Amino acid sequence: MAKSGSKLIYVMGVFLIGIITGGIFYYLEWEKPQIRLADDIEIISAHKDISITLVDMKSGLRSYRVSLLQEDKEYEVAQADLPLKGTFEKKLDIEIVPSKLNIKDGKALLIVHAVDFSPLKNSVSISKEVSIDSVPPQVALISTAHYVNPGGTCLVLYSASDDAVVSGVRCGESLFPGAPVRIGDISCYLSYVAVPMDILSSTPVAVMARDKASNESMAEVSFYVRDRGFRKDKVNLGDSFINGKASQFRMKAPSLAEKTPLQIFAYLNETLREENNRMIDSICDKTDEKQLWQGAFLRMKNAATMALFGDRRTYMYKGAAIGESIHRGIDLASVRQAPVQAANKGRVLFASDLGIYGNTVIIDHGQGLASLYAHLSVIKVQEGQEVDKGKVIATSGATGFAGGDHLHFSMLVHGVFVDPVEWWDAHWIQDNVELKLSGNPG
Repeated sequence: MAKSGSKLIYVMGVFLIGIITGGIFYYLEWEKPQIRLADDIEIISAHKDISITLVDMKSGLRSYRVSLLQEDKEYEVAQADLPLKGTFEKKLDIEIVPSKLNIKDGKALLIVHAVDFSPLKNSVSISKEVSIDSVPPQVALISTAHYVNPGGTCLVLYSASDDAVVSGVRCGESLFPGAPVRIGDISCYLSYVAVPMDILSSTPVAVMARDKASNESMAEVSFYVRDRGFRKDKVNLGDSFINGKASQFRMKAPSLAEKTPLQIFAYLNETLREENNRMIDSICDKTDEKQLWQGAFLRMKNAATMALFGDRRTYMYKGAAIGESIHRGIDLASVRQAPVQAANKGRVLFASDLGIYGNTVIIDHGQGLASLYAHLSVIKVQEGQEVDKGKVIATSGATGFAGGDHLHFSMLVHGVFVDPVEWWDAHWIQDNVELKLSGNPG
């Protein structure tokens, strides 16, 4: 009996010791918090936003501290003690402003430290070497006279310091990249800017330079905008055009098989037009840094002008408006399947079918300038081919969204359509391009 009692006491003692030991191990939690950096931070600019996530799913987070260490001196960026109720995950969105910390540009250590609510106060620290770069690049405007037409082109010359990795002219929401050039003894940049058709005197225009740390500098550009209006036109469409284009594009896209001719027209005029223009923008990214063209661009020989750049069209069918568009080129009509020449020297970027534009050729002329030839019947060049001014590259046609045989000719600046008339005009080129590039920046 005594032996049984002793055995029971022993078992209960072991059991209690197990409970106590387990409780101690549970209470005295050993697991450290986790720290996650959202980005691979290498450079801290004049204003740097960083995201940090702290996690401790057992006892919760007690406190955190974020700092920069430079030359044995620690600069506190952020710190906080968290409530006892239990914060198991904390996302920190922190802005680091070196000038407010009085920390110098150069190497530093970014340190993140977190402590949990365990009685053991488990802690973890991570550190990452970073570069403080809070000084923006230098940028200065060189050209001074910028008289522009809505929908036209403007050449801007500027200088940027060597630490600039991106530069160009920002017009409204668009950035037109710069290309390096040498004018006399001066190394600088040029940027061709596509002037919006609806530009206002309040539209912000500025030269921008950005360094590796994303610091930016700006220099304002004054645009002197001439008055200009654009035509409004109603285009009456008949059944032959609507049904003909529906049949044509159904063969190209089986997904249109169940749509009515009017639904297909709406798709072509809105959805496909937008997709095609985005594709053109992407194609024109592959521009050469050097100027490939020389002199005024050629206009199609013996051709009548049928539609102008900027024409605002309203499409009418049986007395009702069924769509609108803005014409982004000039339509030129000659004889059927007339020879189409390269408007200037360059390199073929694209030579194939392009949706509403039909058979299309796009030629790069360097530094963001390109020409587009659409609705062609036969293409006689291929992508990558270098062409001289005047070379026959195609014959005119009625492919794509065309209603009859003609050439749709466009000029583009970094993928944005501009008025070709300026580029056909030798005097405009001399006054607005050649004089600036010859060392007269005005």
